[in-house]
Amino acid sequence: MEKTGKRDLRGNKEGRVDKVRDRKSIERLPVMGIEVTEVRIFPFDTSGIGGNVRAVANVKLNDVLEIKDIKIVYSNNGYFIQMPLKKGRSGEFIPLVNLLSRDLYLHIRRKILDEFNRVMGKYDEKACDSL
Repeated sequence: MEKTGKRDLRGNKEGRVDKVRDRKSIERLPVMGIEVTEVRIFPFDTSGIGGNVRAVANVKLNDVLEIKDIKIVYSNNGYFIQMPLKKGRSGEFIPLVNLLSRDLYLHIRRKILDEFNRVMGKYDEKACDSL
């Protein structure tokens, strides 16, 4: 049986890569007038002790609101962000920030992960330079 249609190096159909690029570029756009204006990444690795947290991020929205202690977590499906939590009296974790708009969550996640990739790329370059 012969396969039809163009495929990329991973065997995916050619249009799929374009859809992913479009989705990422859409996620970078402001949502409801709210935009991430600053992202600060504080990398650290907890994999040595069995953890999955790779960094913590602080985010400013429109230079008027700051959300601190957003965790960047690695899982089998890739990286995701976890909004700050506090431990309640009964031991359960209570979210400190609830994003009610999925589009806003995706915008914040995309900005954080873009900056995380940029920062981690600098660390990789420094490690290669020291060898």
